[in-house]
Amino acid sequence: MTQVSLSFNAGNAADPRDKLGTLPLMLALLDEGAAGMNSTQIAEAQERLGANISSGASMDRTTVGLGSLSANLAPSLKLFSDIVLKPDFVSAEVERLRGQQLARIQNELNNPQGIAFRTLPPILFGDKHPYGISFTGTGDVSTIGKLSRDEIVDFHHKWFRPEKATFYVVSDKPLADIKSALETSFGGWSATGPAGVKDMSAVPAAAQPRIVLINRPDSPQSLILGGQVLATKGTADLETAITANEALGAGFLSRINMDLRETKGWSYGVRGSMNRVEGDVPYIISAPVQADKTGESIAALISNYKSFLTENGITTEERERIIGGNIRELPGSFETSGDVLGAMQRNALYNRADNYYATVASEYRGMTQAALDSSIRNLVNPDKFVWVVVGDAATVKPQLEALGLPIEMQGEAVKSANSTESK
Repeated sequence: MTQVSLSFNAGNAADPRDKLGTLPLMLALLDEGAAGMNSTQIAEAQERLGANISSGASMDRTTVGLGSLSANLAPSLKLFSDIVLKPDFVSAEVERLRGQQLARIQNELNNPQGIAFRTLPPILFGDKHPYGISFTGTGDVSTIGKLSRDEIVDFHHKWFRPEKATFYVVSDKPLADIKSALETSFGGWSATGPAGVKDMSAVPAAAQPRIVLINRPDSPQSLILGGQVLATKGTADLETAITANEALGAGFLSRINMDLRETKGWSYGVRGSMNRVEGDVPYIISAPVQADKTGESIAALISNYKSFLTENGITTEERERIIGGNIRELPGSFETSGDVLGAMQRNALYNRADNYYATVASEYRGMTQAALDSSIRNLVNPDKFVWVVVGDAATVKPQLEALGLPIEMQGEAVKSANSTESK
């Protein structure tokens, strides 16, 4: 097998702010018609070749991937290049997939997690930052409904360009054969018109700690998101802080999960993690809890964070368990071609050396308790958290008032969710 990932320096952060949803709609259309083939012909070609072509986006990168039998690599790459470089964007398909994307957004507006992840990022980053958009990546109803075919074509021209592209390949074939096959299918690739630009210099919004309450009447459960934009970039050396956070928030045995799930029994699972993007890194807590414990859950989370970040840091037992586990997991992280492909792309995204995974075990062993505590205490501050709560306002608002934080009701989001439910 040969695995190819064509990665573009674009991602959800490249989605135009006044046309949010252009990127996912463009990606969905790639294999619905290209180089004169319709979607059925493209699907049949993949099946005949034993190939699989897919696309997706993270916050920072847009990728189109190919999985191919190595014996069929040349014709598979030809099909792959047609889909990437020559999409037809047939008007009828644009309308059909526009409808599907609008339906996904309406589904998000009925889902507490979808509502919360559409609400928190714009609050954390503000309207000038490229990350200040919904983390669901689906866009906005108002803009998707107005997108024209020409605007989708223009977006493709601006971002699917050779100067923004990197090929990552894992294969049993020699490098010379891979380069020759890529050159045959992509050697004539050239860009037209101006390139798209992401302004990553924008500063996140100033922290304004508060609770944003989104009413979901009669909900027996509340979804709590807490967030802070950290004073660091994803390209910084964050391994020590990420490792320390396994004891605090990210692991099943973390302080916050053991407290709210195992000790108190208010939640099935709580997690706090660094969302490691290329630029400004957000720290996000996700806690679905029973409605009558919403206020107490936020109080418990704040208490756990303040305790860990001031005096009750990582223990010897926690350090040994986490460091030992991370080292023992390393060999299993490279069992498949997809694992290797992902590791190469992460190294590139975070500006890490190519031999990073050969040296990370030694880095883990050198992490002392003092270094672990210091690394996360220099970044995370629960006094700067913004909290988004999706739940029954009649039940949870009195609880939230007892916390002493400003409470903001987001009426428009409530209307969107409720109107969808009423339909």
